[in-house]
Amino acid sequence: MADTSMDIHEHGVWVNKKRRRVQCKHCGKEMSGLQHLKCHLAGVSPDVTPCEHVTSTVREWFRGDVVTMEKANAHKHQGSQDSPGGSVSPTAVEANKMVLLPNKSQEWIGQCSSYASFFDFSAVDSSGFREMMMMTASDGTLPDSHDLKGWMLQEALGEVEEYVKKIKDSWASTGCSILLEAWVDSRGRDLVTFLADCPAGPVYLTSLDVSDIKHDSNALISLVDGLVDEVGVQNVVQIVACSASGWVGELGESYASNKKGVFWSVSVSHCFELMLLKIGEIDSLGYIVDAVNVITDFINNSPLVLKLVRDQDHSLSIDMTVVSSEFEFFLPYLTLESIFRAKNELAAMFLLSDCNKEEDIRVSKLVNDRSFWKAVDKVLKCTSPLIHGLLWFSKANNQHVGNIYETMDVIKEIIAREFSNKESCYEPLWDVIDDVWNKHLHSPLHAAGYFLNPATFYSDDFHLDSEVASGLCASLVHVVKESDIQVKVATQLDIYRVGDDCFNEASQADQITGITPAEWWAQKASNHPELQSFAIKILSQTCEGTSRYKLQSRLAEKLVLTEGMTSYEQERLEDLAFVHYNLHLKSCKAKLSEEQ
Repeated sequence: MADTSMDIHEHGVWVNKKRRRVQCKHCGKEMSGLQHLKCHLAGVSPDVTPCEHVTSTVREWFRGDVVTMEKANAHKHQGSQDSPGGSVSPTAVEANKMVLLPNKSQEWIGQCSSYASFFDFSAVDSSGFREMMMMTASDGTLPDSHDLKGWMLQEALGEVEEYVKKIKDSWASTGCSILLEAWVDSRGRDLVTFLADCPAGPVYLTSLDVSDIKHDSNALISLVDGLVDEVGVQNVVQIVACSASGWVGELGESYASNKKGVFWSVSVSHCFELMLLKIGEIDSLGYIVDAVNVITDFINNSPLVLKLVRDQDHSLSIDMTVVSSEFEFFLPYLTLESIFRAKNELAAMFLLSDCNKEEDIRVSKLVNDRSFWKAVDKVLKCTSPLIHGLLWFSKANNQHVGNIYETMDVIKEIIAREFSNKESCYEPLWDVIDDVWNKHLHSPLHAAGYFLNPATFYSDDFHLDSEVASGLCASLVHVVKESDIQVKVATQLDIYRVGDDCFNEASQADQITGITPAEWWAQKASNHPELQSFAIKILSQTCEGTSRYKLQSRLAEKLVLTEGMTSYEQERLEDLAFVHYNLHLKSCKAKLSEEQ
């Protein structure tokens, strides 16, 4: 029997009690609160990754504890779930999803893999898990691990393969971008996952261990070339990497001269992060961020002060709702902006209060320090344009290559205006931005996208320079292989440039707003099919990497660890990864579409 005296505090340690951050003693993972720790140890919640290092005894005990809690919640809310105040715990909601759709194998495979330590479906045979599922089962029947690993997996695999095929069929018209995500796992292995992204949706390609070849540029190029051939060199327009450092950065530098001619870029969010880090080094941002963290802790622990800050910055709550986890690196800057707007009210509040505690005295000195606010103001003048530019990019419809060129120019101009166009102030900041842009972000595709985006091309601010012209030519040669078609596209570009024929009416502002540039070309340019096809392939590509899809890296880590497995077990593992990842990506695509 499980030890009924088991205490959750024996399995976790507080790392920040004020912020309710607790760390698992078994695997070292941090999470929010003891209830999340219980679900982490039990391995039953889709919102928390399961612990891989906990013993089966501990897992079973906490699984039973979670089930008991779910039972209590179910009884508590029975008959009131349809009422305005009714609610159900997240775990119970996910359980309902599975039971209500028992005939759809992909739903069972996708959901159960979150509960059952991903690939170890034997967990669904445990009494605790089945008891939790039976709370909402309508017919009293549930699949077991043999069902999940057998006929249900094969049925789900067929359904997912059909879904993926439809996306792959769209590549002929839109092309696709290969997204590269690399990381080092707990064993010290260098792993990489590849996705293919296009307007129809992302699909999972493969996960690999590159530890043995990460210093061999030829081997890495050969690996990527093989993947490009598998996807179809005629379909792959670019590769978007997750990082500019390590073996990924070295591969990016060497891949530029590769005979495949596939463009290489680093994700826009990572490049913006690099810009912020480098600007921080110029302005000694570390001191400012530390000071702001002290003020933030004070505000969060003082309800009246928190309300004061929020009342002074109504836009902050709007901004925060669109900040997803891949953009967490600039949350301190958003906080800094909010506190700066409330600086006068904060100072006045401390003048009217008695400061006795050491923390209160320190905060009081900061908010009344003019030199501190002057430094904050300078930091915000150079970081806010970048942050709000990236927030704008976080919208799914804005992440295509047709926007990045113009957006970077606008950001630089805003920074110059913030410093009253004094070159001695803004030029070092421009140098930082240009350095990251030229080394890691810029691609000929971005210049071509700038030219082919009607919203920028037909605006009064459009500027055709040598970089834009050469980028357009390089993209044309890459995307359009046949020389006779290249000539037709060049001729039709002249018609687009002067706004003749079908582009005359289509170039009006009301014909451009409300749709993406690729959609504009699909709707307005049928009279010029060669140029239309070229433009759609360019403007269908993304500037962002894999981070927005929030893939679970631990699935890939299990996938590449195949020592001692039979060929059948390896094949089944690959099928499970294919189904799970693509179901996850399908769900992400649906959520992003809802946000548009």
